[in-house]
Amino acid sequence: MALHITHGSAVNAVTWSGIDTVLLDMDGTLLDLHFDNDFWNRAIPEHYGQLNGLTIGEARHQLNPLFEREQGKLNWYCLDFWSQSLGFDVATLKRELADGVAWRHAARDFLDRLKASHCDVILITNAHPETLRIKMERIDLSPWF
Repeated sequence: MALHITHGSAVNAVTWSGIDTVLLDMDGTLLDLHFDNDFWNRAIPEHYGQLNGLTIGEARHQLNPLFEREQGKLNWYCLDFWSQSLGFDVATLKRELADGVAWRHAARDFLDRLKASHCDVILITNAHPETLRIKMERIDLSPWF
């Protein structure tokens, strides 16, 4: 049985007795997307601009076609691809800014309820292994999975 809970959905309305396994995505489900959005929309163009003598606007102008071309593809999540394409270590920048990694509202409470249930809980993500490592160093999700 597939179940997608969105903003405003009532978790209590779910018939949990009919569910054995819960698959949860990490980014945007458990972790707030503010970090990722800020990283890609501000930090990457800002750092790229500094390295290349560009304003942030000029950097965005150069980067947007590449971002648009790769969005929705596996490269979008690959720090190795971005490091090679942008000419700097993207993982290092991500690690430097990792204080911005934060829980999504009520996610920890939801995970506590799932852990106390009969359900098997599995984390799924298409995050690069280094991104996963950086985020797990900031917020250790492993106790719930």
